[in-house]
Amino acid sequence: MVKASTKPTGSAAVRLALGIGVAAALLTLCFAPAAATGDGVVTWGADLSASEKTKVAQLMGIQPGSAARELLVTNAEEHALLGETVPASYLGSRAVSSAYVRPMEAGSGLRISTHNITWVSRRMFAQALITAGVRDAEVIVAAPVPVSGTAALTGIFKAFETASGEELSRKAKELAGEELYITREVGESIGHEEAGRLMEMIKREVVDRNLTDKEQIIEAIRRIAGELGVSLSDRDVERIASMMSRLQELDLRLDDMEKQLHQISDSVSRLADQQTGLRGSLAAWLQQLLDLLARLLEQFMSFAASAYKRLLPGGN
Repeated sequence: MVKASTKPTGSAAVRLALGIGVAAALLTLCFAPAAATGDGVVTWGADLSASEKTKVAQLMGIQPGSAARELLVTNAEEHALLGETVPASYLGSRAVSSAYVRPMEAGSGLRISTHNITWVSRRMFAQALITAGVRDAEVIVAAPVPVSGTAALTGIFKAFETASGEELSRKAKELAGEELYITREVGESIGHEEAGRLMEMIKREVVDRNLTDKEQIIEAIRRIAGELGVSLSDRDVERIASMMSRLQELDLRLDDMEKQLHQISDSVSRLADQQTGLRGSLAAWLQQLLDLLARLLEQFMSFAASAYKRLLPGGN
């Protein structure tokens, strides 16, 4: 009787283990967050615990100590800046939202990403930042747990002013906070995405037509709301008109708004395309890997069965 060699069994096992290891490694590479560069400024929420700070850093794709400067933003600062336009209940009692800001070349537009921000979309943030005077910057906003995102503005402003050396108008920052707050309030009745679209369209018309008369702004609000098929209360119309009527004090320009938002639109489209392509490529790759593992397992089982038969009395 010839004893079966065990080498193929070990080889098959090794190949199986290698296949699984390669699969895990490639999946890790595919989904690892992109790291932010070290020439930006980070404002950490002052009430973050050590573990929460580590989690936020991971969400941002940075290492604590890697940014050009690291600052703290306190809840008291949030209330001091936005307390006149945003109710205290929205600003909470702890500062946990953090922001990374890196200035980019003129004309680059705003590049924004968020993590654990529950209702403020990237485009909503961009609109508020444009109102405040933030331009041409990469902005990452993150929190260790889901938060609304309103209070994150204070940290973004502080990081941008430190990174760029440019002091933003306090009036503009307050108006930006009010813009986000009203968008959220209106969104409670018509939906946050619809509220975001509504506010952006109204803002564009007010800036483009240089509307300053409150009655004209109210007329524009009601018309745009009708075009979007949403119903606004008289109170919401009044609040939106009051806020929009003060935009002209900031000297906003439509072409500049479009330039800053262009990066947001493009990045969203590219990300969607990349995700679609990635899903297709990844699905095909995983299927090939599963097919390979299935063949290896089949070969292994076939060999094991053959070896077992050879070891039985009367085997050859």
